[in-house]
Amino acid sequence: MTAAAAPLVLTLGEPAGVGPEITAAAWTTLKGQSLAFAVIGDAALLRAQGVPVVEIDNPLDAADRFARALPVIHRPLPVPVVPGRPDPANAPAVADGIEEAVGFALSGQASGVVTAPIAKAPMYASGFRFPGHTEFIAELTADAPYADTRGPVMMLTARDLRACLVTIHVALDQVPELVRSEEHTSELQSRQYLV
Repeated sequence: MTAAAAPLVLTLGEPAGVGPEITAAAWTTLKGQSLAFAVIGDAALLRAQGVPVVEIDNPLDAADRFARALPVIHRPLPVPVVPGRPDPANAPAVADGIEEAVGFALSGQASGVVTAPIAKAPMYASGFRFPGHTEFIAELTADAPYADTRGPVMMLTARDLRACLVTIHVALDQVPELVRSEEHTSELQSRQYLV
């Protein structure tokens, strides 16, 4: 299977947040279509969402199983999840899932990475040093062989709307100095405000 045909890989995001719910809903909506994805996360947590789950080892195994069950690369969480109560003890597993997903994409085993929302306070409490996971992905891909590309981009979607952000994770009063004409784009990208 080529990289272009590889499934997407999703990260579960904050396990006590909306990530498990939106992942289950995405599978329920897409299971009859040709698009396939695998999710990195705790299989038991996803089973608790009321969807059938199949554990796999590699995103490439997702395509032939996707119509019947949500393909999960099972990564058990260190502590039980209480919905709405993020626990810093689970934060390293969240970061590890993002790193593993990026590794799958860089190796061609996934065609792209989709991330569910993370809860920053428990991430910071566990030692996470990035403003958000977009900057984390930028660092993970800094040595990738895509020298002429822009790098990770945060995109928000809702039905037919797709929006990529010009600035992320900066105070609103900093935005005017960061948004410049086209000639300043490379300078902004080198400062990693455009990702």
